[in-house]
Amino acid sequence: MRQQPCVSLLSVLFLIHQQQYHFRRQVHAADTRALQLAFQDCNSIPSSNNNSHQRPIEGDPSPETAKIMRSAWHCHGRNQRELVQNLMEANIIRHSQVAQVMSLVDRKYYLPKLSSLFGGDASAALYPYVDAPQSIGHGQTISAPHMHAHVLEEIVPHLLPVTDDETDSPTAGNDESSKMEPVKILDVGCGSGYLTACFGRLVHTSPPLTPTSILGRPGKVFGVDIYPELVARSKQNIQSGPDKELLEAGTIQLMIANGWKGLPNEAPFDAIHVGAAAEELPKALAMQLKVGGVLIVPVGPQGEAQVLYKVERVKQQQHDVNDAREEPDGAFDPSDYRIKQLLGVQYVPLVKEL
Repeated sequence: MRQQPCVSLLSVLFLIHQQQYHFRRQVHAADTRALQLAFQDCNSIPSSNNNSHQRPIEGDPSPETAKIMRSAWHCHGRNQRELVQNLMEANIIRHSQVAQVMSLVDRKYYLPKLSSLFGGDASAALYPYVDAPQSIGHGQTISAPHMHAHVLEEIVPHLLPVTDDETDSPTAGNDESSKMEPVKILDVGCGSGYLTACFGRLVHTSPPLTPTSILGRPGKVFGVDIYPELVARSKQNIQSGPDKELLEAGTIQLMIANGWKGLPNEAPFDAIHVGAAAEELPKALAMQLKVGGVLIVPVGPQGEAQVLYKVERVKQQQHDVNDAREEPDGAFDPSDYRIKQLLGVQYVPLVKEL
């Protein structure tokens, strides 16, 4: 019987450790730079035209967030359940809905398999429960678990069902049906498919066993990537485990698309997540948010300081979604949005064209 090359496996694990260390140094530098920018005369998201589309940024990365994220990178587990538990103990996961979906979506189905390197067990992932990003090919990565948790924590509160007390707010509907209106989520740069599956688990219903979703509202998730190979891999990963029901039920739809342009034919969205760094604010994506919707996007050039932003749509002027489809830049009105810095990050670039 041929023995597996243990030395090679140890080498791979050592490389993962090095990659984790490298990313930690990059993120630390990015976070430091983000804090510096907050105290400089730099009050807008980077734009290709520095004289237009300026929108003040609210505050700087929260000290509470910075404290919580210092606990990141140390939340490794021996399995998915232990990984999620460690993220909860670090106060990175705070909502029960986030804990539920991350417990259900097991990372072992979304990472490169050992068989691709050494042969052997085709179902065994390389090192799924380390709290660090890992390469998935084409210069792209699957984010660290703490980043997936952080993104979900920023998005979930915006998707929770509207309560009676909130129906009088400007962004809430006035009729009973608006409280349970289906949500639409766009995941740009679906990559491995992991976060797309998490979004799917949030809104998935399967009567009679699961008549109500974890979120408390039904919905649909669109995962897009500019690389056909990564769209195919996302589909393969999701189909390789229990999450395949998300595709079979139509809760998740995967497609090849340019993330910079979004999916205007499916807009407006309640939430948009971008899993790669844009050099400037993707206005077309912001325009595809509904009022009350949220966009989570890292912004900054490759190899330099990047900041994760939360962009909330608070109102809508004379233009509507149809205007945005025809003239996304011309219809963009910065006063429609509330923009907040979250934390310094280091992401791979959001590709504009192949």
